Amino acid sequence: MITLYTPGTGFPDLEVKIAYGLARVGIEAYGRAERVVILPEAGYYIVKIEGDMEKLNYTFNFLCNRLLQSEYIFLSTPGIKRSGKIGEKGWNLLARENKSRQLNKYLRFSFFLQNRKEEPICNHNGEKVGIQIGFSACTSYHQSRDKIDIQKNKRGLRRPTSPKKLCKTCGLLAILGMWFASFIFNIRQKEVIVIPIPQNKITGEDLEKIFSLQHYLHKEYLPADIPSVLIPLAFLAKIPSTTEIFNKNFNLFIGLLVKQGQVYHVESTYLISIEDYLKFLENPYNIVSVDKMLQKGAFGALQELHKVVYYKNLPSLLSFPRLYVQETTTDSYVNLLYPDTARYLLEEVAMIKPEIIKNEAISSVARTLRYFVREKKYHYADNIRNARKDSKDLEETLVKMLREAELRKIQEDEKKKAGKEYRPVNIPSEKEIKELFQLANENFDEVKTALAILAFSFPAKREEIEKEIKEEV
Repeated sequence: MITLYTPGTGFPDLEVKIAYGLARVGIEAYGRAERVVILPEAGYYIVKIEGDMEKLNYTFNFLCNRLLQSEYIFLSTPGIKRSGKIGEKGWNLLARENKSRQLNKYLRFSFFLQNRKEEPICNHNGEKVGIQIGFSACTSYHQSRDKIDIQKNKRGLRRPTSPKKLCKTCGLLAILGMWFASFIFNIRQKEVIVIPIPQNKITGEDLEKIFSLQHYLHKEYLPADIPSVLIPLAFLAKIPSTTEIFNKNFNLFIGLLVKQGQVYHVESTYLISIEDYLKFLENPYNIVSVDKMLQKGAFGALQELHKVVYYKNLPSLLSFPRLYVQETTTDSYVNLLYPDTARYLLEEVAMIKPEIIKNEAISSVARTLRYFVREKKYHYADNIRNARKDSKDLEETLVKMLREAELRKIQEDEKKKAGKEYRPVNIPSEKEIKELFQLANENFDEVKTALAILAFSFPAKREEIEKEIKEEV
């Protein structure tokens, strides 16, 4: 068993790409993913490979000579600064023929760096290259350690005076890891790099799944103007199988790069936990909902959904269904929430008791509200959403709604008799109204939330759906 250590550079994305590069060499060497394991530690990674160093070194050099001499990889990897013509100094990151490189330096880990100005941050000797944004998407210039190489500019602000250096072997491994295990796609004129950051033990089988998926989004364009905060949700929804692969073992490192001339500048970077997103996207209907919002450019609804899923924000919980319907509805079709999505919002976020969600009185009133939503008249549902317990808002809204519903029912019945297209109107019984008010007196916020969400969703019960379809036909 070989135990290899990443160098502990202080850059989380650089460390994991070196780890992925080492793991890729191990899988390539032995052709069996089960012989490779990555173990996250505090600031670095341990890569265990069942094998011997001689074969590992041979395979690494083989990959360098066959793969990392390809100019295409470097041209297609955002963030790598290129100066001069191909083959000149600006391309010194390319692997050279007949240059033997050893991975033995990763058999040990140096915990104490000297912090000298010119030392490579990986603490390895040998040929050095400047670290470009493609290795560590932190800033256009890389942050210094202990402020040893910064100076004040005219406005008194400090900045690093030169990029950090890295040994070329680490650079090649980082490119290898980035090429096989980073997801790269476009948002308008920006390039996005998404890197899975392991939180627990990762097996070679997990890595093979990531390797096979990572080209799926390569150079694909997501809808223009999508806010950066929505990238994780959009990314995970675009590749549904990530919910199974990433599970609770990964966070995501996300870098947003903007190209200016031949130089990439970093617009933003962040590391985010994705456990709540994955739980939401376990249901295929929720994935379809996100995809529909992306297609329609429903970014207001997506922003609210992000707050609901990630922060469990209750005001956003009430706003999301309304925005979803409004922003995804067309001139000819009112698009409602799927029952599974509504159930997730009610059960997982609002934590509403099942007896309220399934209550017949609430379902009946929600069905009446849904009639007006389908007519693109949202004011009744909005008034219920904004109702306060210490007022008569709920009661007054329901009285007005029922009065108009009675008139609408007469009109719709006349259309039906005349053989015209009509829409059925549900009128809750007096018993149902009394039961709803009794529930509201005991659980006002839960009743209000249930009505506000169910009004904008398809019926959850099969018999209700069949009844609506039958009446409409």
